[in-house]
Amino acid sequence: MKKIFSLITILAVTLVAASCSSDNDELNAEVGYLKLGIETNGTLKTRAGAPNGYDATQLYVEVKNAADEVVYSTDDFANDEQLSAGNYLTIAPGQYTVVAHSNNWDGSGSGFNTPYYYGETTVTVKTKTVTTAKVTCTLANVKVTVNFSEEFRESFARATSTLESAISGVSSQTFTMGSDKGSAYFPVGDLTAFLSVFNKSGQGYSHMQEITGVQARDHYIINYTVAAKGYQGKVTVQVDPNTNTYTYTFEVPRKGGIGLAAYSANAWSTFATLEGAVTAKKGDFDQSNIKLQWKAENATDWTEVENSALTINGDDISYKLTNLTPGTKYVYRLAYLTAEDEVFSAESEFTTETQTALYNSSFENWYSEERVDICGNAADGKYWNSSNAGAATYIGSVTTKDTSFKHSGNSSARLATAWAVVKLAAASLFTGDFIGLIGTKGAKLDWGVPFTSRPTALKGYYSYVPGTINRGTQPSGTSAPAKGENDEFQVFCALVTEQFHVANAAASGYEMTTTIDWENDPRVVAYGQYTQNTSSNGQWQELNIPLKYHSTTTKPTHLIIVCSASKWGDYFYGSDSSVLNIDDFELVYGDNPTVQ
Repeated sequence: MKKIFSLITILAVTLVAASCSSDNDELNAEVGYLKLGIETNGTLKTRAGAPNGYDATQLYVEVKNAADEVVYSTDDFANDEQLSAGNYLTIAPGQYTVVAHSNNWDGSGSGFNTPYYYGETTVTVKTKTVTTAKVTCTLANVKVTVNFSEEFRESFARATSTLESAISGVSSQTFTMGSDKGSAYFPVGDLTAFLSVFNKSGQGYSHMQEITGVQARDHYIINYTVAAKGYQGKVTVQVDPNTNTYTYTFEVPRKGGIGLAAYSANAWSTFATLEGAVTAKKGDFDQSNIKLQWKAENATDWTEVENSALTINGDDISYKLTNLTPGTKYVYRLAYLTAEDEVFSAESEFTTETQTALYNSSFENWYSEERVDICGNAADGKYWNSSNAGAATYIGSVTTKDTSFKHSGNSSARLATAWAVVKLAAASLFTGDFIGLIGTKGAKLDWGVPFTSRPTALKGYYSYVPGTINRGTQPSGTSAPAKGENDEFQVFCALVTEQFHVANAAASGYEMTTTIDWENDPRVVAYGQYTQNTSSNGQWQELNIPLKYHSTTTKPTHLIIVCSASKWGDYFYGSDSSVLNIDDFELVYGDNPTVQ
């Protein structure tokens, strides 16, 4: 959704604290001085009716030292008698943080006429010196104003617009036509505006509008006007870059009857699930007259989807649109078309995801850093990493570039598990970073690289020579094979909502790799894995890992791929002669993701 920012009135607070000194006193060479005063750029006002007598202009101010101890505070800066002009606070030299914010509220809820302002700064106080600390307080929550035009008020009997926050526990706020309660304020989070309106004949219409990408200091102005014949909920947006304001104008049909709404689409790279609803009906309404129309944003003509292809469940309508172009903006709308009626919903925009490719997916590029072989280019930063940084201390790199055996190109990645003096070093290659060793007990890793696309599978090629398990102790409570049996390799891929900080030994701030439940962890959007224990006999085998999606609406933030020549290496269990080669990895983007 296109955004228009609005500059909220800024309160500039210049803080100068006072003790028992004045500007005319001789300055003491053993202490410093922090001056306090108020300078206001603009006007902040609260209106009658704000809860609990809340007044945004009453500022709480505190001064904290480097140890985070409060050395001075006041509940009402403007009326604090100790802070009269010309006074300053006698204070020990050092660094201080000055914080100012609206008093008696933290801005975490919603309400009418309850702006919340916050600001802070850090200053260094020197001996025999007067230091002035200046804090600029700005709006820390989000302002929403709703207007019903004069023509709108004359055309309709009653109307309400209810704003809901995506943040759990935040109360909704309702604007009622004919009742001016002022502007509502919400904590920073996405919003949804629900309009409910009835004409003078008692016929109703409703509309839902999502407002995303909300940030502090945003001001959303929602204007409701009367629509031209046949169109419903048409939305236009005006941009004023000088005032940081989003202005949405919604057009509502004067007459009642049939109402349609097209909701936000769930767009992947080559397909999108489009959803909408019938929001109002009239007596001769015939469901079979509903159609869906779509086009690329800049296209002239609409493509129409016949009623028989739509999924209609009561008043809810959905359709899966396929064969789309990645990274492209589209629009769609619902239509009710008869000889007597031509009714269209508001147009809903969506942009298909880009098909992000894996970096260095054929493992052609490598470099060395202090005896450690790294897959990639030094200038690009670390995308792929391995267990090399741990093994190199004892035996050198175990994951290396192999130019003698490759599926295509000049090389593949060779993962050769080895015995590292005191423990098994299972060769691995993963997206993310190696953080450090935990003595000789294990290592700390960051699994995952930034990634927001949604592929449907991971493909590639492998060749495996399993050794006979001869190191470590078979981990209890697992499906690990017994000693003397073939080792296993594993490749797994996960799309997740945060980077995973993991370790294979106890470490503060890290979770154990062996305790992650990939099938049920709420941070996991999609997951797939492949395990094999048989020899490839020197041949390349195709690897195809469908990604099973736990949620088809949640977008990931990171991609985790982990390849190991010894699946049970986290337990230091496996064979010191297992070798896995991998090459030509590829993320596949399709129209039919696997769903858990």
